[in-house]
Amino acid sequence: MPVDNSKKITVLSNLLKETPEADDATYIGVIDKRLEKNSEINLEALEKFAKKIVEETAPTKRPLEMNVILLDSEEISALNEKHLSKTGPTDVLAFPIDEPDSETDDTVYLMGDVCICPEVAAHQAEEKDLNFEDEIALLLTHGILHLLGYDHYEETAEVEMKKMEKILIERHVKHLRVNDV
Repeated sequence: MPVDNSKKITVLSNLLKETPEADDATYIGVIDKRLEKNSEINLEALEKFAKKIVEETAPTKRPLEMNVILLDSEEISALNEKHLSKTGPTDVLAFPIDEPDSETDDTVYLMGDVCICPEVAAHQAEEKDLNFEDEIALLLTHGILHLLGYDHYEETAEVEMKKMEKILIERHVKHLRVNDV
């Protein structure tokens, strides 16, 4: 579900300004569904990070809800196969619910769910020589952008999505090397 370029340009131009303090109209649930928690993740810090990214990028015309769900490799593999027809575990999947700029009578914008597999993230972090928490931040940012209609299936769309990721990571993960995005 791509978003037209004029909307993305508006979002990008809004990123260039400082974001105002947000009200309590954003709800982000963080759910750890892993059976074996072989990596410690600070769920509160993950929620705060997601809220920063969402409040800076998502439409603000109504209250917003989204979930971040941590899954083990078996669960994310099943979702990957069911929804993308790909086998094996993946790092992040995004399941948008409402269109970001849709006109609706609903009082809440149901953004959707971002599913992350910390096990895959740990392997990727090691391969990239990154901190595990930084890799999780990258994946969460990537997933949130997917919920907002960004994709990377065409080269121009991928360039645009990477640009947004770099801006957000530079702003919110100060010690991460932007070239790693």
